[in-house]
Amino acid sequence: MNIPPSQQLWIYITESDTHRGRSTAMQIIEALREAGCPGATVLRGVAGYGGHHVLHSELAIEVASHLPLVITVIDHAERIAQVLPTLRALVHDGMITITPVEVVHVCHRERDPFPRHLMVGDVMSRAVVSVYPDDSLSTIVSLLIERRLRALPVIDNERRVVGIITDGDLLNRGTQGLSVRLQRCLPLTMQMTEATDLETHPQTAADLMTPNPETLPEQMPLAQAATVMSGHDRKRMPVVGPGGVLVGMVSRYDLLKTVAEGMRQHPEEAIHLPEGAPATIADLMITTSATVLTDAPVVEVLNALMLSPLRRVVVLDSNHTVQGIITDGDVLRRASRRMQPSALGRLVAWLSVSKAPAAIQVEGYDRMASEIMSCPAITIRADASVAEGVRLMMAHKVKSLPVINAYGAFVGMVNRSGLLAALSSPNSF
Repeated sequence: MNIPPSQQLWIYITESDTHRGRSTAMQIIEALREAGCPGATVLRGVAGYGGHHVLHSELAIEVASHLPLVITVIDHAERIAQVLPTLRALVHDGMITITPVEVVHVCHRERDPFPRHLMVGDVMSRAVVSVYPDDSLSTIVSLLIERRLRALPVIDNERRVVGIITDGDLLNRGTQGLSVRLQRCLPLTMQMTEATDLETHPQTAADLMTPNPETLPEQMPLAQAATVMSGHDRKRMPVVGPGGVLVGMVSRYDLLKTVAEGMRQHPEEAIHLPEGAPATIADLMITTSATVLTDAPVVEVLNALMLSPLRRVVVLDSNHTVQGIITDGDVLRRASRRMQPSALGRLVAWLSVSKAPAAIQVEGYDRMASEIMSCPAITIRADASVAEGVRLMMAHKVKSLPVINAYGAFVGMVNRSGLLAALSSPNSF
């Protein structure tokens, strides 16, 4: 087992030491945990004296609060060096030493991805925007755009969930040609035009919603919630209290963020995956991903986007190495700043159709993939663990990651849906 050079950090203080009104010992422990150190131990001495030669002993009840404390942690030398400046600022009357150590054996415990004590109500978003069945289409779209939402629960007068409206519902029912997500990328003048057109539509939330949607009770354990969301392939779901009353919304992001936070707080503990779950990213990645070369024209990029179920294209160089990623939102945002209104209108119309034509002429936007891509792209090795995928995706707040092999060549994509499915167990109920 190849273990990096390690050190043992020793911090000598007393129980009574404080920093800005708080216990110095507790602030040191918090700093070590925040830095990602795998564990720290506080040792309380029974007797001792410091630089002032005043003897303190637990036998002397009146000075027991001045007994010596020793805080120690073993970690990689690099991480100890990173946290050392913070510790120096906390220790005003004491001593810090570092001892090289040889780690000959490390045995990590395994834990469940989702903490057993946490329920859906502990991680959900409580600031939920909802609509009533008779609210208009223009109201619904305005809320989705202005609040940057992807779904709206529909409630009755008792706040019971009777339906849900998603961006996809509006597209599928033909009330919107362009997704709300892409409408946010348009210039304000075009957004206002779209909003004016909506005022003539007679549809209400009752006409557009998916009735009687699946909901999650706020007291459901997170592991069960992950299984339900993965099984129904839901990105987000309403959360209800007694009587089906809406109390929040929970998303894949909320669940994966909880897993990532647990990994940050307990880096020494490996995640125990359900039996039969994918062991590596290679086991759950999508291999049929859209790609273009760096010198591909925008026309080629657009055609690739329309064929991609993830609505993103990976940009590669001649060695099949990932250079960046392009989404349909990237194209529209950058095009809106460069194209004439008439040409932009044709691009919007082209993106609005459910089955794209074979090609489109993008007048006034003579660009290559390398000029419109987002870079650098955050990639992950195919042999990486599912836990590493969660950590990277949450740390960089991305919805998908390009997957590369041992030689750095692109081999597929992994997204939140795949990661959540890997962490879920069909036997959670």
